[in-house]
Amino acid sequence: MPSRRMRLLTLGVPVAASLALAGPAVAAGEAKGDKAILKAGVITKADVPAEWTSKKGQSNGDALKGIEECKKINAAVADAKKDNPRARSRGFSDPVPEHATTAENAVYAFSNKASATKFMRTYQRSAAQSCYDKVATEITKDRPTAGPPSAAPITDLQGVGNEATGYEISATFTQDGGTATLYVDFVVVRVGRAAMGFGFTNVDGRIPQGPDIVNAVVQRVSATEA
Repeated sequence: MPSRRMRLLTLGVPVAASLALAGPAVAAGEAKGDKAILKAGVITKADVPAEWTSKKGQSNGDALKGIEECKKINAAVADAKKDNPRARSRGFSDPVPEHATTAENAVYAFSNKASATKFMRTYQRSAAQSCYDKVATEITKDRPTAGPPSAAPITDLQGVGNEATGYEISATFTQDGGTATLYVDFVVVRVGRAAMGFGFTNVDGRIPQGPDIVNAVVQRVSATEA
């Protein structure tokens, strides 16, 4: 039912945005290479289905704050925001509320590959799993569910950029006499010295358009790093 799906969408978007390295966009650095990375590294209208709508991305960076299990990720993002040019995409969504489908991302232009690689490691260590486990619990807090939520690594990211990692949170809610499963996907990809975080939401399955969106952005950034 539309009302049920719309409530799920409202619930999932702040989490996805925060996982997508949320933070206010800043002007590109003076270096020409930084500007090229930031322009190439965000989702554009051409990357999503023509019927999707968009709005200015809003910072939801506080979504993980206060979660003890996420302190290492919070610290890595805070450090990256202090020292590196970054940009944020618009927030894109399927206009059909029942689909609860959204996509957005952020990109950082690190000074070198080593710094970008160090940033990636934060999302690849065991502490990241603990963070996403806790986020899954927070999503379902005080809401009726058909079982406990789950957070699991996304295992089919081989060959995406120079390296990629991701997690998928799924939670089945009971509302309006039925159930609906919300999927919140986070993917972080490194291409050279660029790091991109993607946040997606969808109901009843992983977002079908996700791989094409990620690959379109990665290909553009790869061209700037060639």
